[in-house]
Amino acid sequence: MMSFITILGAIVSFICGSFYLFDTIQGKVQPNRVTWLLWTISPMISTFASLSAGADWKPIVPVFMAGFMPLLVLIASFINKSSYWSLSYLDYICGILSVLSLIVWYLSKDPNLAIVFSIFSDLMAAIPTFVKIWRSPESEASIYYIGGIFTDVSSLITATRWTIASVSFSIYLILLDISLLILIYYRKNHNSVSKQINI
Repeated sequence: MMSFITILGAIVSFICGSFYLFDTIQGKVQPNRVTWLLWTISPMISTFASLSAGADWKPIVPVFMAGFMPLLVLIASFINKSSYWSLSYLDYICGILSVLSLIVWYLSKDPNLAIVFSIFSDLMAAIPTFVKIWRSPESEASIYYIGGIFTDVSSLITATRWTIASVSFSIYLILLDISLLILIYYRKNHNSVSKQINI
């Protein structure tokens, strides 16, 4: 049963990510490349760190998918010139902080510390997308984050041991996806109301 939940979560992640992927190729959304590059790296580090710490494979699969799908989105952003977000100084600063946290992980060689710093790295990578959504909510689509919540909840359900190595990144990803969803819906509704008032 647990294996079925894990596989189902991975399938949902792939389907929802594919919708976002196609929207990116068509230029309907404009992903921030700094965010999506680092969203690829951080989960992958967490995946290998969890495996090295002896964590069960089932809660690791959703974390792996959290890195694999952003990799595809990042690649897709190079296909259409209108499918990427122009970078600012904030993007580069957050990117540098994110990379520095990964360097700390590499130097420490500690799996638990690696996960802590990969979460910090992932959060720093997410900040440019939070700012982008606030400024231009139409540049984002909610489908990816909805799928992410489903997938990461499935990760917690299948966790056999609640340790830092096995569940911390999944809990973080759930909170991150919920926060991004709330901001997307709030900003889109706010802009819609503002347009109606102006009319």
